[in-house]
Amino acid sequence: MRVRSRAEHPATGAALAVVGGFLDAYTFVAHDGVFANAQTGNVVLVAVAWARGDGPHAARYLPIIATFVLGLVAAEVLAAHRHRRWFHDPTRLVLGTEILVLLAVAALPRTAPHLVTTCAVSFVAALQVTTFRLVRDTSYSTTMTTGNLRTLVTAAYEWLTGYDPAQRAAVARLSAVVLAFAAGAGAGALASGPDALGTRATVLAAAVLAGVLTAVETHTRRHPHTLVPAPDPGRAAARVGARAGDGAD
Repeated sequence: MRVRSRAEHPATGAALAVVGGFLDAYTFVAHDGVFANAQTGNVVLVAVAWARGDGPHAARYLPIIATFVLGLVAAEVLAAHRHRRWFHDPTRLVLGTEILVLLAVAALPRTAPHLVTTCAVSFVAALQVTTFRLVRDTSYSTTMTTGNLRTLVTAAYEWLTGYDPAQRAAVARLSAVVLAFAAGAGAGALASGPDALGTRATVLAAAVLAGVLTAVETHTRRHPHTLVPAPDPGRAAARVGARAGDGAD
């Protein structure tokens, strides 16, 4: 993948995982029990509905999947232009776009269709999962947990059995990411309830992303020569026996 121009600091990876968990809980609690981050469930629901002859119900999930694909394509387009002199790091543009979309979602009236909000969050999730794929030299995902858990268990086994003691660092990083995702999901469930912020809860996720954007901008200004190609995600994952970034819930 060409999207990333550098690996992320563990704190950045954890913060992005908080956002990932938060948004998944947000769409589930505040928008009709739908998950927008990972599309495995939506594909299964489409197949089940079609198998039962319920075309209208199957069609309900297609816009969410299509918007996710659109976000993936948008991230790849940004990656394809990152070698241009005027656009060498897509990270800040991706974060800025995520923030604007989430603020727009928070500004929607409470009567707005669930599908509009869910599609918007799906687009944000696609941008994020494609752009942020490495924490140091460890492959990970910020919007889903299956791949992270798989790689965490593999790394822990290799570390604890003495096969590869260096995997201790990967265990620490992935543990932080998994716990951060869970914490974000809990916070999202609480903030998205009808007695809390409800449908406007995405403003909190936007605030976390604004903090990440500030940290990235500060680091870039202080270390302008760190914008070099990051390790290949496939090779990084091979060190622990599996790829984490491409896992799906």
